[in-house]
Amino acid sequence: MNFLQPLTLFALPLILLPIIIHLINQRRHRTVPWAAMMFLITAKRMSKGMARLRHILILLMRTLAIAALIFAISRPLSGGWLGSIGMTKPDVTMVLLDRSASMETQDLQANESKRTTALKKLADLLKQGDYGNNLVLIDSATGKIQDVDSPDALLSLPMTEASATTANIPSMLETALTYLKANNSGRAEVWICSDLRENDWVVNSGRWDALNNEFKQLEGIHFFLLAYSEIPENNLSVRVNNIQRWQRGNEAELILDIRVRTEGHNSGIPKIPIEFDVNNVRSVVEVELDVRGASIQGHRIPIEGTLSTGWGSVGLPGDTNPLDNRYYFVFSEPPVRKTVIVSDNVNIGEAFRRAIAIPADSRLQHKADVITPERVAEIDWESTALLIWQAPLPDGLVANQIQNFVSEGKAVIFFPPSKNTGFQLYESRWNEWEITDGGNPYEISWWRGDTGILAHVDSGDPLPLNELRTFRYRTLETKGTTLARFSNDAPLFSHIPTDHGSIYFCSTLPTAQYSSFERDGITFYIMLNRVLAQGSSALAMASQRHAASDLFNDNNNWMKVAPDGNVDSLSQRGLHAGVYQNEDQWVAVNRDEDEDTAKAESNEKVDGLFKDLSYRRIDVEVGDTSSLASELWRTFLIAMIVALILEAFFSLPSKKAETNPQLDFATAEGD
Repeated sequence: MNFLQPLTLFALPLILLPIIIHLINQRRHRTVPWAAMMFLITAKRMSKGMARLRHILILLMRTLAIAALIFAISRPLSGGWLGSIGMTKPDVTMVLLDRSASMETQDLQANESKRTTALKKLADLLKQGDYGNNLVLIDSATGKIQDVDSPDALLSLPMTEASATTANIPSMLETALTYLKANNSGRAEVWICSDLRENDWVVNSGRWDALNNEFKQLEGIHFFLLAYSEIPENNLSVRVNNIQRWQRGNEAELILDIRVRTEGHNSGIPKIPIEFDVNNVRSVVEVELDVRGASIQGHRIPIEGTLSTGWGSVGLPGDTNPLDNRYYFVFSEPPVRKTVIVSDNVNIGEAFRRAIAIPADSRLQHKADVITPERVAEIDWESTALLIWQAPLPDGLVANQIQNFVSEGKAVIFFPPSKNTGFQLYESRWNEWEITDGGNPYEISWWRGDTGILAHVDSGDPLPLNELRTFRYRTLETKGTTLARFSNDAPLFSHIPTDHGSIYFCSTLPTAQYSSFERDGITFYIMLNRVLAQGSSALAMASQRHAASDLFNDNNNWMKVAPDGNVDSLSQRGLHAGVYQNEDQWVAVNRDEDEDTAKAESNEKVDGLFKDLSYRRIDVEVGDTSSLASELWRTFLIAMIVALILEAFFSLPSKKAETNPQLDFATAEGD
């Protein structure tokens, strides 16, 4: 239990007043033996015990009444998490707010989302208590530290509004740790508001062990997690892939792949209308759904032949999460998809070239060049979409060139070098080769098939990655996310999260000496072409990007085209879904695919991340804006009134005493 006026508790010794007064009164009345009353005392010995009990109860009720009054004045708060909060106020209160798209899941009756529910609960709690000298906000969209004037400001700041971004909880905690150390903050309360999505928490990341150890060295840090882990009911999300514009004589058309996903549906919805909007020209198509949703491949939309670039969107009817009901896209004529393969082995380099040179669609143009590491200076970084690096990891100028290449939205895949391992890049490094013992190949035990480069094909069938046979692989040290792993838990594919571009590591090579990648072909071909498509989007005049705080190099040069009537401030530009234009360049901003597919982490795994730290998880339902801590002063006032009523009742004279008052007097004197 916590108290808003804890100093009042110093008055608790006053509960002894009734006892002290009783003892003083006993000393005022001296007992004088009186022979005439001796027979009455003898007659009342059997009832003396009940009388003593009555007097004890009277004293107890008076004591409880005073105690209840003191507790009421001290304004106690209730809440299961309050047991870990001390009596002293914190030096700083930090709010780590998840602003990801999934946090906009709503309770339609209460018209509250997970995000707004969390903010209202925290604002109400902090107004009741003392949040210390500083109230600090770290939001997931920008990752920046913001001083907050008052709890009420949490409800109106631009940094607490909805966004189409993803969250990075470990990164937010690292920012909080840096702040606490830099300011020598002392005692601090850290409130985390999140829906526990796997992609936000990345519980298998090595960053958590380092964070845990760092926070253990700080004293007086208390963590509280407002967890919204329930599955949304009857939610649909839409996504557009493979946006193509094709010219046919004087006419043109758009070809789209649309994916509708269902979440929280107990039974399939027969049909839903899907709205298509291309340059403000609207059309509607009804689609039948099953329990997994629906997929429309190659949907064609006629457009004017002179319209070489433009924008559009695909929308669903409203449901529990409005942020995943619309997906924006832009289009332009397809660029040449160029790949540069840097390899320290000619045969291996040719294996990559053969797999990437033939496009999946004959209307696309692919170009692939193979060079040695010594010829890296020849790379035309501007026209290249995909870099395949099968050589020792570089450093210095080449490493900087690769990082700039990725920051422009392009893609790189690192494969293990044949000989030397090279340096560390993207916090990843190659170690020694692992070779099968006795000729038994390494088998794949798990891969992520719901999204990403290893996702199921359009028909819903998984890639045949379970048929892959690996005879050699290099062990990889990385903080990236594992996309596929061997039966011994070593990673085969890893993805390095980044705001722009795509970075992957693969720990084996495609030739027969190392694996069956090239021989089987299907997975190898599909995987490379998917990464090439990601990198090629940065070469086109129109590109698809995920919402991020630093999405545009210069926010002033980008004009928002859609949606209408929603003007973002420069600081928030790029955080919301929409279409932007800069001269001839078009960019469509949308949520990351993980926001549609990622599941909630289990409470056990999340709790384990805070092992040996002062931590409480508070499970909350969306739409529940009831106070986290309720004041109990009314309860204590009622308890005081009840105690006084009982004290008055016990003080009433008994019936026997009314008929013979001398008996009651004798009993009192005997006490």
